[in-house]
Order: sequence, then C-alpha cells, then structure tokens
Amino acid sequence: MTNETARAYLRVGSRRVRIPRRRGTRIALGLWLTIGGALPIPPGYVFIPVGLAILSIDFPRLRRWRRRLAVGMGRRRAKPSGRTPDALSLSASMPILRHGRR
Repeated sequence: MTNETARAYLRVGSRRVRIPRRRGTRIALGLWLTIGGALPIPPGYVFIPVGLAILSIDFPRLRRWRRRLAVGMGRRRAKPSGRTPDALSLSASMPILRHGRR
C-alpha cells in the first residue's frame, strides 16, 4: 500500500475504525450517524460528534469547525496544568480523524 492509497481512520478513545474511501458512502454514513444520534434512544447522542467528524472529511466548513473545536479544547485543557496542547490527548472528548499518509 503506497502513501497515496493509505486509508483514513477515526479514533475514538482507544478504538480505531476505518473510514470508507468512497465519498458517497462516507456522506451516507455520516448523515446516518448524525440523524440516528438525534433519536431519543439512550446512547444516541454519542453518535452526533462521530457523524459530524466523518462528514468533516468531505465538507470544508465542518472540517474547520471540528479543528477549531479540537484546538480550543486543547488550549482550555492546557491552561490549568501549564502543558502545551501538543502534549494533550483529546481522544476521550472529541473524535480525532487521522489519515494514513504523512
């Protein structure tokens, strides 16, 4: 597998889930998780950020929003302890998207 064909994945906590390569499938999955998360079932609200994170791959406005939120959370967590945002792990509070390519 070369760097151009490396797959993106979503990391939530200690789990790592592959994200589909096809744009239509990613959009359908993101919408399904976001709309399903709005349903009044007990764990439903957990799926809203995951769905939005998947949708942010294809929609720049959502990507900027997700990135600002992650950076802001890192800065807020860094203030009390004096640590830098690079040393923080945001995996417990916000889904992090990683691409296999560097």
